[in-house]
Amino acid sequence: MKLKAKKIKRNGGAAMLISVIFFLFITLAIIFGLVSPTVREFRNSSVNLQSKNAYFLAESGEEDAVYRIKNNLAISSSETITLNSSSATTTITNIVGGGKQVVSLGDVNSLQRKITVVLKTGDGAVFKYGTQAGQGGFVFQNNSHISGSIYSNGDVVGSNGAYITGDAFAAGNTGSISNMCIGGTVQSGNCTGTTVGSAHAHTVTNTNATGNIYCQTGSGNNKTCDTSQADPITQALPIQDASITQWETDATNGGVTNGNVTISSPTTIGPRKIVGNLIVNSTLTIANTIYVTGNVTIGINATVKLDPSFGTTSGMIISDGYIIINNGVAFQDSGTAGSYILLLSNSTCDASILTSPCNGNNAISVSNNSNISIVNAQKGTVYFSNNASVKESVGNTISLKNNVGISYGTGLINVGFTSGPSGSWFINSWGESQ
Repeated sequence: MKLKAKKIKRNGGAAMLISVIFFLFITLAIIFGLVSPTVREFRNSSVNLQSKNAYFLAESGEEDAVYRIKNNLAISSSETITLNSSSATTTITNIVGGGKQVVSLGDVNSLQRKITVVLKTGDGAVFKYGTQAGQGGFVFQNNSHISGSIYSNGDVVGSNGAYITGDAFAAGNTGSISNMCIGGTVQSGNCTGTTVGSAHAHTVTNTNATGNIYCQTGSGNNKTCDTSQADPITQALPIQDASITQWETDATNGGVTNGNVTISSPTTIGPRKIVGNLIVNSTLTIANTIYVTGNVTIGINATVKLDPSFGTTSGMIISDGYIIINNGVAFQDSGTAGSYILLLSNSTCDASILTSPCNGNNAISVSNNSNISIVNAQKGTVYFSNNASVKESVGNTISLKNNVGISYGTGLINVGFTSGPSGSWFINSWGESQ
């Protein structure tokens, strides 16, 4: 009996091996396709986290430097701080106008973020509204008007033809607006306009508005009260007494002149305290704060300007009495945009009150003005007796004469005032630069 030998296929194992390797590669490709986005996302998240750490590290270096500068602590032109084995390098340089630029570079594993802050010398003030009144409110005589919006802690009282082109706010649960055209102009006795201006007060009477009338009670209006909004809240006036006291001290430290001062030829003054009155009949250049214990009169066609050294900061004249600005007065900045002249009266003068201490004068009387000036009489009355353009106007009461219109510059929020050797540092800008 013959046994038949089975023939073995020697290439069968190779085919199986090739199949296994093929499926292995397919499996690895699928796994790689699934894992790769996850790994990439993890890597991106790690980079993003490190980038944020670099940003906050730069912020830490910036805040440390600004704190040291503002509090007169020791600091060199370059400082380095280290947190969690990463560092921020801060560089401080002087810039034109007496300011400083502070640049902080945060570095985390070679990922860098940069913060830049510009500081100005001086004390700051924040102006939220172009025209703002205290408890005395606004008084509009016949056909007087304001181009823009107003905010009042007291009442807004209008009369025939009185209007504002923006919004009107009268604060508190007793605040009222009356006899006004809001958001338009008065043409042939009618309130019309293409802009939208709304009234905001607890009580609104005999008022036409192109926008809404937000009130809790009212009558005689062109629209019914929209009661959906609460009464406007009382807003603090922008300049604090402590700042005024410091400015007066800085002026006094520059020297004291006893007796009245009359400017009859071009003259530069400041810092200086004048115990008496100041009369300007020529060109007065403000070199630093001027503090007058008496009254200030700026004559017809006189000029008041800032010294170029102010740069982007602003200067001021402070008076304990009244301030009169006559027709044709020219106000000039330092030559650098962002500098303004503040005319500030500490007096309670109000010509409508018989017992007022100013002999029939208001705290500030404006015949004409320029839009680089700020008039401020937070305890008394600012009275406009002629058409004028101002950058800001603040008073306990703001009053407009018959047929007078005023306009104000927009966009003014923070103002830095140079205030002698002891002036503080004021943040002009803060933001990421890289």
